Amino acid sequence: MDKQHFTPAQKIGKESVISFVGMGYGQFLRYFSTIILARLVGVSYLGMYSLGTSITTLASVLAKAGMDVGLMRSISGKDLGLERNQLRQDIYSSLKIGILFSLLVMIILICSSGWLVENVFRASSLLRNVLIVNAVAIPFITLNMISIHATQGFQLLKYKIFIEYILNPTILLLSVILIYYTLSAELVIILPLIVASIICSIFSSMILKKIINVDIFKTWKAKMDTEILLFSLPIMFTVILGTMLHWLDIIMLGYFTNTETVGLYHPIIRTAGMQNTILIAFSGIFAPMFSKYFAQSDRQKMQHIYRIVTRWILTMIVPIFIFILLFSKKIMLLFGAEFLPVADVLILLTVGTSIFALFGISGSILVVSGYQKLNLVNTLLATILNIILNIVLIPKYGLAGAAWATVISLTFIAILRLIETQLILRINPFYYKDIKSIIAGLITFGIMIYIKQYITHFHTVITIILAVTSIALIYLLMIMVLKLDEDDKDFLRSITFLKSKIIKSRN
Repeated sequence: MDKQHFTPAQKIGKESVISFVGMGYGQFLRYFSTIILARLVGVSYLGMYSLGTSITTLASVLAKAGMDVGLMRSISGKDLGLERNQLRQDIYSSLKIGILFSLLVMIILICSSGWLVENVFRASSLLRNVLIVNAVAIPFITLNMISIHATQGFQLLKYKIFIEYILNPTILLLSVILIYYTLSAELVIILPLIVASIICSIFSSMILKKIINVDIFKTWKAKMDTEILLFSLPIMFTVILGTMLHWLDIIMLGYFTNTETVGLYHPIIRTAGMQNTILIAFSGIFAPMFSKYFAQSDRQKMQHIYRIVTRWILTMIVPIFIFILLFSKKIMLLFGAEFLPVADVLILLTVGTSIFALFGISGSILVVSGYQKLNLVNTLLATILNIILNIVLIPKYGLAGAAWATVISLTFIAILRLIETQLILRINPFYYKDIKSIIAGLITFGIMIYIKQYITHFHTVITIILAVTSIALIYLLMIMVLKLDEDDKDFLRSITFLKSKIIKSRN
């Protein structure tokens, strides 16, 4: 299969499969790391780790100043062969701006760490150490993220997948295990992030040099590109607000409750977040492709890839939702018996993440179509709604209140973006073929209700393996019975192409 003759479905299929393989590996390791942390250090330490990660994630978004997404969009609109020098200049400028911002954010976070611990979270001094060390990691995180987004702009997802979803979680897991058994439980929630950030930034810099001969040590000589910066700033605020939607509940739980409650909530977010992984895997290749079709004013292709991506996201969301809905208690038992009482909260939060993942691709459409300011307003409204709901609901309902606030906010922004893409661009994701995934899911759900009674008495791990296997086989069988269309077949052809490439490379 010649790369030049890929259909849109085959291109999306090829790159998304690469994403799923890498992200699946990464999600498994991150999930396993959370299980290990929960069992090794307990709920309170896991809560401090979660708070540190949440604050560092928000700070890192501010540090990048939106340069990662802005650079990706700038690169996707240029010709690598004809505009190589300009591309290199854009990358240098973006790296310089990102590093300067990240150093400023690092200093602010270090200086404010004591105040946050004493006045906001009222936690032990260990949390301050977590925040300080995580702050030092921010410049490395920024360098890494801008570099791998640059490679994504060239429609080369394999490097981003390797760094973000293979290398990073592998280092995190190994660091957790090695630090716990060679040093202490306190250091296991402090050091892994900075170790992984430094190593990943080194690898991403080497990859960028390989692709377009960018040497990060020459970054300081670059000129500031105000055009990319002006485009990126609205994206920065949008991403900050979007990140707050996903992490604000943890921070506000830390403010209104304690680190133990945050520790109970962390596995719930990690589990429900599996749905967002599907969205991320598809949006990585969807964004630059849609940007290209938008620049060509090709509405037919924009509509086509919008629909097939939405349908494939729906197809993958359904079985995961069924699994969590039926086996939430077994899932939470993986982390320990103390997590069992919050199993219902997992189901609730998964509803919100599923809706957001299904329609979340609309956000990418608005950004790459030049409506990033409108997307910023959308996210601002959803964030304000989330803050208000958290303030009202968390003091009364604790974990469930935080989950309800997130579900309502994610649903609100997903529907708002969906309506806007219809009104502004006159495209929508709905297609009659979507009903096949829904029918297959309903049949699978019905069969699994019957099977569940026979497998839940086994050990937790065995039950989960049996449940995942049964759901996957029944659902795939139903999809096949309902027949594949040409786009689905193209998706499978792209997988066959990848397989042949792997076999060929080994010979």
